[in-house]
Amino acid sequence: MDEGALLEAWRGGEAEAGRQLITRYYAAIYRFFYGKTEAGACEDLAQETFELVVRRRDAFRGDSPFRAYVYGIARFVLVAHIRRRQRHGKRFEPAEHSAIDPATEGSVSALFADRELEYIVAQALRSLALDDQILVELKDWEGLTQAELAALFEVPQPTVARRLQRARTRLREAVERLVADPALRDASVHGLDSCMQSIYGKLQAHLGRVRDGER
Repeated sequence: MDEGALLEAWRGGEAEAGRQLITRYYAAIYRFFYGKTEAGACEDLAQETFELVVRRRDAFRGDSPFRAYVYGIARFVLVAHIRRRQRHGKRFEPAEHSAIDPATEGSVSALFADRELEYIVAQALRSLALDDQILVELKDWEGLTQAELAALFEVPQPTVARRLQRARTRLREAVERLVADPALRDASVHGLDSCMQSIYGKLQAHLGRVRDGER
């Protein structure tokens, strides 16, 4: 069943349709929280997101894609979590990408170079403002369209396009600041897209192992 049909069935009282919808998005929403807050909170925040989705399922009007609606709730949950921590005197310090590990094949020098580039890009991404991180990740990693991002942030699509362009510029600038070696700087900036995709692949693999109980 497509999402619209599942949602209508869920609203009509079919619990299994709701479970299917939540299952489709659970891994992506867990991934959304990972790296933006302490790792131990991701499971609770994902659960909180879907509890809100359940309570508000009748509020979704269908004038935007359902996944934009779900990510919008996740963003609301994340911001509320950060504010709670700040009220209790805890600094917001996003976790490092623990998924960034060297590959198992290739020469030692190549592995080190790949790891360094990915580490730098990941650190640069985490240095951005929260909404810049969300824009870049949801566009590049999760494949949301500008229309979906506009619905998520409740702004016109041209505004999202400008914000996304600025976020990418800030990411490139952050990478440049973190790289001392000019040769590596050029490689990291020009290979930014491939680095982002490599990080995403390793993040998916890592979170798959975590969910399976591995450490």
